[in-house]
Amino acid sequence: MGILFGQKNEKKIARRDTVIFDYLRKLDSSVGNYCALFLSVHKLQNQNLRSTDKQALSDTFLGLSEAAKAELFILPNEDMVVIFNRMCRDEVLACLVKIRFILHDDPLLKNAEDLEGIGLAKIYNLDTQYEKFCADVKDVVKSSIVLNNNYTKDENVVAAQSYNLGKKSKKELTTDMLAKVQKILSVADFSSFIRRQSVCAIIGNAVPQRVFDEVYVAIPDLRDMLLPDVDLTSNPWLFLSLSETLDKRVLETISRHDDGSLLGNFSININVSTILSDAFLAFDDNINVSMRSSIILELQLVDILSDIRSFILAKTFAQARGYKVCIDGVSVDKLKYLNRTNLDCNLIKIIWHPSFLDVIHEDKHFMDYVNKAERAKMIICRIDDPQAVQVGNSLGINLYQGRYVQRLLSGQNRKVVFAKR
Repeated sequence: MGILFGQKNEKKIARRDTVIFDYLRKLDSSVGNYCALFLSVHKLQNQNLRSTDKQALSDTFLGLSEAAKAELFILPNEDMVVIFNRMCRDEVLACLVKIRFILHDDPLLKNAEDLEGIGLAKIYNLDTQYEKFCADVKDVVKSSIVLNNNYTKDENVVAAQSYNLGKKSKKELTTDMLAKVQKILSVADFSSFIRRQSVCAIIGNAVPQRVFDEVYVAIPDLRDMLLPDVDLTSNPWLFLSLSETLDKRVLETISRHDDGSLLGNFSININVSTILSDAFLAFDDNINVSMRSSIILELQLVDILSDIRSFILAKTFAQARGYKVCIDGVSVDKLKYLNRTNLDCNLIKIIWHPSFLDVIHEDKHFMDYVNKAERAKMIICRIDDPQAVQVGNSLGINLYQGRYVQRLLSGQNRKVVFAKR
């Protein structure tokens, strides 16, 4: 990531808020899970701080893990703000140790025990100090605008520049790159890219009971092996074409799999267009008729809504052949807009998020939506902690999927769904 300092082409917005506040609004009810680090770079007494040092300050935060969900903002006076998950506070404190080393020769740091003590750094807990943090940011932005004579009556202000720190920037996927990947996938041993994750029934503290396995393509592994510097999802239309290729290879791999370890009770992620393709007809011909009822086709909600007519056609065909259909990618706040009866699907996957609790408490009709969606057919997915199971059980939901479930299963012996031959 390259960040340029001292330029006059910063993004402008048509109100006094900076993009920091836009970002905080996007966090919405989960903002209390975050902290904000305010680094007052303008206080440094060495006004000739080399641009390489300024770059080093921002690059320091690149070391934060993805779990930190960190976002870096550069204010007009070159102060820095990092908003991060409060569970990763120690990582940020480690960054401050590095910054102290970088700036050791600045007079401000002479004989200083820590950066917070001299007012160079301050960490706000946004759960309790949200208003204070926002007020401090507004004061700094307003002061720097007045000092630089950038304030105008229409209140156009120089906004903070924002930089995502979760991962280093990657190149966008192009048509040439896509063609290269698709060519490789047509001849590669595709089984090495396939992973599985279990969907289990969990009630209370009982041992998880495996219901079925989701079979999917490990996109990060695929990217790292074929195009490590490219974001495969950067162009949604090209990624759709890639996902259709992946669908076909998954279907081919399952069709050829004959070692006896894949006898049913599994799901596959698939596009609506793939179900309507010759590749799916070939897959259907190669699958034992008795297996169809134990195979679940997972369709993304965004794919369904993009072409309802094609979805109804694909769903009707698949269910007539004996397959089950699952709606995937449903966030808890979208549940009330989803009429499962009209969609007539066998399962629904609800994405776990801490906001789950807020929705339950704030929406008095939430249980009506759960009842309407038929809780016995609901799966809470992407769960990382036991709280999701506790909340789900309280709602009468008993099917779960995610890393927490995998940890519970880790001590159990099982067959490997896909093995190299």
